[in-house]
Amino acid sequence: MTDHVSTLNALLDRFTRARHPGPTTYRWAHRHDGGEHGTHLVFSSLIHGNEVGSLPGLVRAVEDLRSGVLTYGGTATLLLGNPEAAQADVRFLQDDLNRVFLPDLDDALHEHRRARELMPLLDEADVYLDFHQTLKACREPFYIFPWSETGWLWVRALAGARVWVTRNPGQAFSSGTMCADEYVRDRGHPGITVELGEKGWSEQAADRTYSMIADALRFADGVARGTMTLREAAEAQPDVRFFETKHRLAFSDPAMTLAPGLANFEPVIAGQLLSAPGTPELRAPSPGAVLFPKYPPRDAAGRALDPRPGEIARVISELEQHPLALWG
Repeated sequence: MTDHVSTLNALLDRFTRARHPGPTTYRWAHRHDGGEHGTHLVFSSLIHGNEVGSLPGLVRAVEDLRSGVLTYGGTATLLLGNPEAAQADVRFLQDDLNRVFLPDLDDALHEHRRARELMPLLDEADVYLDFHQTLKACREPFYIFPWSETGWLWVRALAGARVWVTRNPGQAFSSGTMCADEYVRDRGHPGITVELGEKGWSEQAADRTYSMIADALRFADGVARGTMTLREAAEAQPDVRFFETKHRLAFSDPAMTLAPGLANFEPVIAGQLLSAPGTPELRAPSPGAVLFPKYPPRDAAGRALDPRPGEIARVISELEQHPLALWG
């Protein structure tokens, strides 16, 4: 924990020293204004506090924008969502920040106040890129957000992952909540989430974050200047593979326990036993792969402590048709 805090605090100090606040009063935002065109890109790290892997890459991008190593003719905002939770090495302090971008908020809660601070910044985004990590091991990075053709072009151009867990554009991630990327999409602009692997410090995640930011700036400049199109940038890269959620496995009994070591994108066959020995039986309803396996804290009797997640895992499968054919 001491090493985590010292590494984190050093990066937060670098961010604070390099940041240019611009017109925003939000403490954890850097505003770059190239003065050439109006395309506004927004990038975020630490929306979930303990998903720190992207932070070194984002801080490096802030420093390189200030020094001129990176250039951009438009406006760019690079922000940190919940560094206070990061310092405590937890996902959030009082409520999940990435579920509360909603009109009715409780200002007694830290994450609700933070969402209120972040929403004006997200309102300005022409494109929003949100860097996350998964709670458990992950076989490869992946995008996760609903289908849109413009989102697809950005996903393909940025090449930050080779797979995309997508869904019908009318389907919410979780009923009654709103994620940061959903908030941007609700305003008619691309909101893109990429999962960079298991939570924690990761050189690979940091490098991927930096290169995706740098490429997004370069592509947005090219499009604004008329020297390229987003489609040309996309078609220079191979297409991604598309997956969708087939089954959400309800966490219906606190005694339910997954077999040890299930990872994101772990392949499964229909009927495969997913539960630990001696716990309520849980089998894969169909072939595919595991997504978001949950291993929550438990009491002495092995029962998950409340509030337990609504799902213990998902099973995803590869789309048989391209989303263009399915959803246009």
